[in-house]
Amino acid sequence: MSRVLPAAAGIASAGLLAAGVLWLPVAVAPVVAVVTVLVALGWPRLLALPSPSGTTAVVVVAGLAATAAVAVAGPPGPAGAGDAGGAGVADVLGPAGAAQAVLAALGLSVVLAFVHQILRRDGRPRLAESVAATVAGAAVAGVATGWVSAAAVQPDAVLVGVGGLAAALLVTALPWPQRLTGALALVAAGAAAAVVGGLVEAVTAVEGAVLGVVLAVVVGSVDRLLVALPRSTSRRLAGVIGLVAVSLSAVPVQLLAQVVRP
Repeated sequence: MSRVLPAAAGIASAGLLAAGVLWLPVAVAPVVAVVTVLVALGWPRLLALPSPSGTTAVVVVAGLAATAAVAVAGPPGPAGAGDAGGAGVADVLGPAGAAQAVLAALGLSVVLAFVHQILRRDGRPRLAESVAATVAGAAVAGVATGWVSAAAVQPDAVLVGVGGLAAALLVTALPWPQRLTGALALVAAGAAAAVVGGLVEAVTAVEGAVLGVVLAVVVGSVDRLLVALPRSTSRRLAGVIGLVAVSLSAVPVQLLAQVVRP
């Protein structure tokens, strides 16, 4: 059951992202915001962190701030429109203002993580672990904004990514050893993303296959790391694992969108 619920949650959220791209692009950012909030609510409890409410608050602030920054920035200009010195980090990630705001939100999360620890009144057990996990949760929430940016840059990349991601999540839900489902996920995700890539205009089947394999690695890594946690068997928390996989998958999808953008 603990591997079925993560897959179901991940596939559902990925499906909403695809639906937004196809029929209501403005809905992509709200979907990512909801995913961010759900991850923030479950992350500290999944990891059994002390003072979970403070960690949730930090992750929510960082994730929503980053999502809002990318949503209001809009699509970037044409490729190569940057400075003569060549493309910088902002050009790779998306609109310059959005990229800087995302980095600022993640930097703010580090400050807030320490403020959270200062305000604790429980003796601060597991201090280093709590700080590290809080910052990691904020990073997971922050990189989810890649879906928003990818949808603005090249929606076809989002559709291809959703296809590969859904296939990888579906295979990991099978009641087989993780080493077997991990290998099968590489094949299934690569094939599914290749098929979708062959159907859309901006992405080729080969590019889709590569993205699918990368997404399978992301999903398989999350599956191995988080499903083994004692609290992953909780019905309320198992779905968070799938949402974490969706959030992290935004990174390769965003990179592909930048490569094939108009």
